[in-house]
Amino acid sequence: MKLSAFLLTQLCVGFVQCSASRCLDQAVKLMEESPLLDTHIDLPQIIRSLNRRPLDALYQLNSSYPGHVDIPRMRAGRLGGAFWTVWAPCYDVVDEDPGDDFNTPTNHLRDAMEMLDIIQNMIARHPDDLQYARSSADVLDAFKAGRIASLIGMEGTHVLGNSLGALRLFAQLGVRYLTLTHTCHSAFASSAGFGTPIPQAHEGNGLTELGRELIKELNRVGIMVDLSHTSDTTMRQAIALSEAPVVWTHAGARALWDHPRNVPDDILRLIGDGPGQKDGLIQSIFFPPFIGPWPGAPNVTRVADHIEHIAGIVGRNRVGIASDFDGMYISVEGLEDASKYPNLVAELLCRGWTEEEMRGVLGGNLMRIMDKVDAVSESLKGRWPSSAISEKRKDLPATKWGGGGINTYWPTDVKEKVEKMQLRHDEL
Repeated sequence: MKLSAFLLTQLCVGFVQCSASRCLDQAVKLMEESPLLDTHIDLPQIIRSLNRRPLDALYQLNSSYPGHVDIPRMRAGRLGGAFWTVWAPCYDVVDEDPGDDFNTPTNHLRDAMEMLDIIQNMIARHPDDLQYARSSADVLDAFKAGRIASLIGMEGTHVLGNSLGALRLFAQLGVRYLTLTHTCHSAFASSAGFGTPIPQAHEGNGLTELGRELIKELNRVGIMVDLSHTSDTTMRQAIALSEAPVVWTHAGARALWDHPRNVPDDILRLIGDGPGQKDGLIQSIFFPPFIGPWPGAPNVTRVADHIEHIAGIVGRNRVGIASDFDGMYISVEGLEDASKYPNLVAELLCRGWTEEEMRGVLGGNLMRIMDKVDAVSESLKGRWPSSAISEKRKDLPATKWGGGGINTYWPTDVKEKVEKMQLRHDEL
């Protein structure tokens, strides 16, 4: 019996719909068994942007909240864990100028501390839904308890006040990754900018000497080195220097869409376990201008294309998911907010990814990298903290801290030493 073209078309459409439905059901079941970890969500900046007293707004997260993310939508999307982002805009956005030497004080360190305070209180305010996590074991404990594991990431070294001491304190406060730049250069590293070339600030457009010391400190304290937003040279130098695996917490494939925020294939080939390679992970972003085609209307299949391209180079055990929710002005069709994660998981399942591979994409790959970073940190316990400071700082030694005249705070011998230091400086 011959079937009409119309009937064949209807059968094909029905088959595709049934197949997609099965994949979505499979995705939801899988996500209820294995935690999905999104490595970049900017909800804290939404809270700060909308409220003069941000802590007063935290209770609202349990209902509909502006933006892409709130607790009901995270629950609907089966989100297992999130890295909440400590971030403050680059200098140009807030009209602050650190100077060509990045040495003029700005409010960024204060703002970063307040963002971290928002995250800590957000977790405390919703104990039935959110649970603090730092390690992979913490993530699994939260997931088994039916809560969303809440980890802390920091975006941009421009918020550190040029200080490795500040970094060490953030490590003690639970920061788990540090993005070496945002859309601006810092005293540590060179940025890729937002999308158009920005003037170089450092020789070679890569890491500074202080930035090299920063990589060593990140390895020592167990903070993941995040290369999102960085220049290609910064990426290459950090990969070569880091003793621990590196990550891109929210990026795409430049071969699929030529944007400086995406990772080029030659750098992807540096990631692996072969000779001359470094272990690492690339978490794929949802932001349309990075996914392409743009201008256009990228959808969930395009995000899956980026994941598959990256996996084709680094392996399916080195990819994951990173939305950038609440940090973008437009979203991908099919991934409009935190309730839509299953659509991406279903897309990859429909393409033939196995459930075991998808457990890795959801969070297993990331937790393996976290464990390796922790192992490197443990092996470096005997290493003393770096004493490096920016050579452009002029406040050390702190020769003005003693006051002056009869009101000096220093013991006499200290005052005499400082005066001799000042004399020598004047002679020079």
